[in-house]
Amino acid sequence: MAQDSTYSLHSLLNFSTASNINISNNNLLSFSDEFLYPTIKPKLGMASQPIFLNSERPMIDGTTWRKYSEIDYLRLSSMLGVIAAVNTVAYMYQREVWYTKETTVFHSLDFSEDWGKYQQMDKFGHFTDAYFTSDLTGKIYRWSGMSGTSSVWYGALTGWLWMLEIEISDAFMADWGFSWGDMLANTAGSAFYVLQQFNYDALGGIHPKFSWHKSEAWKEMRYNTDPQALIEDYEGLTFWLTVNPHHYFPDNWKKSYSDWLAPLGLAFGVSAKDIGNNPWGGYKEYFLGLDIDLRKLPIWGNSNLAKFIASEVNILRMPLPTIRFSQEGVWFGFYF
Repeated sequence: MAQDSTYSLHSLLNFSTASNINISNNNLLSFSDEFLYPTIKPKLGMASQPIFLNSERPMIDGTTWRKYSEIDYLRLSSMLGVIAAVNTVAYMYQREVWYTKETTVFHSLDFSEDWGKYQQMDKFGHFTDAYFTSDLTGKIYRWSGMSGTSSVWYGALTGWLWMLEIEISDAFMADWGFSWGDMLANTAGSAFYVLQQFNYDALGGIHPKFSWHKSEAWKEMRYNTDPQALIEDYEGLTFWLTVNPHHYFPDNWKKSYSDWLAPLGLAFGVSAKDIGNNPWGGYKEYFLGLDIDLRKLPIWGNSNLAKFIASEVNILRMPLPTIRFSQEGVWFGFYF
């Protein structure tokens, strides 16, 4: 069972008896009621809040984890329509920006040659994109009434298929091709999402993030092909894995820990330089810095919409004190 909530597995077991009583009383609100008419609830310690095994459980991202599906087909159909519309717009944008060159028959790239390109920065991007898309659509499916388990599997499948569509389009471009390395990264991103949701006690404090600033290579036009969007500015992108220690604290620690310190964590990042004009050259830079888990900030109150927005913006690593390690030496400062 996924543990993407403010509650621990220990608390879940402690309140299993209480669940048998409360479920029969039908006192819990549905997610639709909570979203539209948030109820003010007494603030309890993290280890003191009951979880009912066979009922709805509020999650940190503003959605609700259900044991069984109670699908609102109007919501589901409208969300599927939105996903289809966004996908169509994104595909048309890609056709105008990237798919304007010579086409050919379906073909794939040499794995080792492709893997050694751009210091793997494009692969980090595919991992992060697949994770983010899987997570986002999983939340949409939960909001539509799917059970927690179904939302995770359908979310991961949607994210993976979204990325597969890009690879198939690339396969018909003469300058590119179907990348098995990209597909490996896509699969890893969606798979990590699944593992995280079903092993949240172990993996829930770890989150992929990214940050970007316009690189000197782009400013000085040192790319072989001028980037058409920030996702092509590989020298300006930094990919992160962040760890939130508060997630791993015992429940008795959490009760006495400051709510304002709970979001504070560590970030481990990687970037690359000198790959704009030599995709198979360049070098990596590594980063160690602070991180803020926006979902844990004690400012969202009972607004599920605010919690959802915070969980989406949380994919960005905020500008915070950072140490950079590279072949040019060690640097310290605020970094985005």
